[in-house]
Amino acid sequence: MQGSGDISPSDRDLAELANWAGDRADRGIRAAIVRDAAAGVSVAQSARGLGVSRPTVMAWRRRYMEAGLAGLDHRRRSGRPPRIDEADAVAMTLAGPPPPLARWSARALAEHLGVAHSALGKVWQRWGAQPGTPGGPVLLATETPLACHRPELLGVWAGTGGAGLVVAESDRPERLSTVPADTEERRQRYATMTAGLSQAQLRAENGQAAAWVPAELARLAERFPGRETHVVLWGDGAESIPLPPGAERHVASPTMSWVATVCVVAQLELRHQPHRARGALDSLAAATRVQAGARDGQPFRWFRAESGAADTSSAGTAHRSFNQLTLGSYNEKLVIESIRVAGALSRVEIAERTGLTPQAVSGITRNLLTTGFLSESRRRTPVRGTGKPRVPLELRPDAACAIGLHVDPEVITQVLVDLRGNVRDRRRLALPRPSDPEWCVARLTEMVRAARGAVGALADNLLGVGVAVPGPLDFHAGMLLDPPLFAGWGDVPLRAWLGRALGLPVLLENDATAATVGERWLGAAESSGDFVYLYLGTGAGSGAFLNGDVFRGSSGNAGEIGQLTAYATGRLEPDGSPQLVTECAPLSTVVARAAAAGMTLPRDGAHAAVCRAAAAGDPRAVRAVREVARVVARGAAGVTDLYDTDLLVVGGPAVPPEVAPLYLSEISRAVNDFPTARRVRRVRVTHSTLHDGAAAVGAAAGVFHSTFTPPPVRTPRAGALSPPGA
Repeated sequence: MQGSGDISPSDRDLAELANWAGDRADRGIRAAIVRDAAAGVSVAQSARGLGVSRPTVMAWRRRYMEAGLAGLDHRRRSGRPPRIDEADAVAMTLAGPPPPLARWSARALAEHLGVAHSALGKVWQRWGAQPGTPGGPVLLATETPLACHRPELLGVWAGTGGAGLVVAESDRPERLSTVPADTEERRQRYATMTAGLSQAQLRAENGQAAAWVPAELARLAERFPGRETHVVLWGDGAESIPLPPGAERHVASPTMSWVATVCVVAQLELRHQPHRARGALDSLAAATRVQAGARDGQPFRWFRAESGAADTSSAGTAHRSFNQLTLGSYNEKLVIESIRVAGALSRVEIAERTGLTPQAVSGITRNLLTTGFLSESRRRTPVRGTGKPRVPLELRPDAACAIGLHVDPEVITQVLVDLRGNVRDRRRLALPRPSDPEWCVARLTEMVRAARGAVGALADNLLGVGVAVPGPLDFHAGMLLDPPLFAGWGDVPLRAWLGRALGLPVLLENDATAATVGERWLGAAESSGDFVYLYLGTGAGSGAFLNGDVFRGSSGNAGEIGQLTAYATGRLEPDGSPQLVTECAPLSTVVARAAAAGMTLPRDGAHAAVCRAAAAGDPRAVRAVREVARVVARGAAGVTDLYDTDLLVVGGPAVPPEVAPLYLSEISRAVNDFPTARRVRRVRVTHSTLHDGAAAVGAAAGVFHSTFTPPPVRTPRAGALSPPGA
């Protein structure tokens, strides 16, 4: 059976199929096999696209023909129970359960996997992976068990000759200001990696891996000198592949698949050092997408490009000191920024990273310790040879805080963030449409006062309020200029009105620019150099961080992407002016297209319902999201071409984790396949870690950025906080 002639489910059957699959990865594969058959996809194409074998595709098609939906359930076998992929059970344990569960129980996960809970309990015991015990090491069940405390994934490969991975224990502490990976992110990455690696391995089935592996491992050892590496091997060559000096060989057991074991190590790295893990896992995901377009038989390989030390390279940390006339305020900011980027630094490390003299660093840090901006970490950094351990310095979280507000046509979002990036208070208020601007300012004032009351003494160190709004705006005057979807607002001096009402400094920012600053300070780009942020919500916009600072343009409206998308897609009026591009209003357009395709959606939460359906594989929802993603991707390609950046962060309310892979795949293809410079620039596309609160958190981060980031000496600093009422 090669096509859809024998399987022709109705729309109702497909809806029942999507509901049955839910968010279970195993059921999602079976449901996709049925949908492929209905769409006329051949067995071979379906197997290749889903990363499974041809017999698996044929078996599930036959069982659906024979018994319908009931045929897709696992049948209990008599006699010996099925063999468990122990690594997959552990990876799923580490990723976490779907809501509302907080963590897996043995019975819940066993039912999810279709195995006995007693067998799962033995796997947990053997691997040391019981839920709720995050402190201990996980033991990879290789022939010589491998204990993973804080592992870093250094490389993976697959081919006909076998497969392997390289892992080493981290040699650096994680940054204290890093946003931890929540369950949503862990589950999303587990699903994405499982699908991508499975397809990559299938593509590599006829490729010869063993010949080039030793050379790659030798180069890897040169990139990570002094690290004790462990090489886990699968296949016929597991015992014979030459390893570099100092590397330890581990032969995988038959109960652990290569794909799932890579996911286990990735989940552990994401748990213990999310900042460095995100960059590495994004790079690995991009490699699997490239492999998906390769010819059959092409071996798959990915090796980490840089050591952990490169995560805080000078390209993305702080400006160097270069003008002694600015000694004092500038160099204090330089020290604060250096510590913020690294999480914690000793005085010696501060001097090395900033170029300041040890005497200057000693004086500045003594002053910052006295005033309470810094504190001494309890950890001590050992030094080589003799001598006292170095004392790392870190930012004191209660030393300062800022409030961020995002004024959207439908809702106001507010956060209060401390100096380490922790959200200490969060509030939301739905807006009636249309909203009177003076009424809105009154509500904003009430929300700010309530937040200050909720955090107690921390409010005494409030630096100011950042407000993120849709453009267009006059950044220097602090004025909104008749923003779309705000009927009756006209030109509103929002910064002055709110400053007078609160008696606080106020920074007014374009919402996409605010999200960019937030991502630089607290998110996926927190120690990167140049990057672009694509913000998708009620509208679409972009922001850019260039040459160590946010780029606003002359009026604060840099990054307008709607007209750029219109030109890229040829949507022009007869006179050549750009048309309005409906896809640049992603929230409403996705809902409208899903409804037009026949989906029944609730009045409240319609977009969330479409996203859930897309994650479950509903073709109507998937098509609605992909169509929008494909169009905004053309605008994103123009922006990355314009700025020549190699990192693009995608976020905003329109891109929740359920549909992030759809957006990322379309955007990654556009920014890497279309530009003329594609041969010399590979753009990494990643999902924002700040989720739907990116603009509000970014508005608060903008206050910190304006206060503490050392400005370039050659130009006056744009974006300083205005005095109250200015």
